[in-house]
Amino acid sequence: MTQSTVLAAGISAASSTDIVVAAGATVTVGLFSAVADAVPLGVAFGIDQVTPGASNTIGSLDGSKRQVGLSGPGTFRVKRPAYTGTAFGVFLET
Repeated sequence: MTQSTVLAAGISAASSTDIVVAAGATVTVGLFSAVADAVPLGVAFGIDQVTPGASNTIGSLDGSKRQVGLSGPGTFRVKRPAYTGTAFGVFLET
């Protein structure tokens, strides 16, 4: 398995780079931080599937669900809201 960063750790609103998953493939996306800390209560990173129109929100990452599997085919992005506290980013494992 190979890990890469698709959204650098931070606390400002931002979106990950596109996560392209081939047909029949599954990848893992999850949250990371430089220190062992909890995701602030009420903070959720939205997972969107890119469509020809507006993106569809299909899930989220938060303190109780720090990683999730995504199945292809599809193109996805993870959106971080602005918040205060420990900086978190998003990793991709293929």
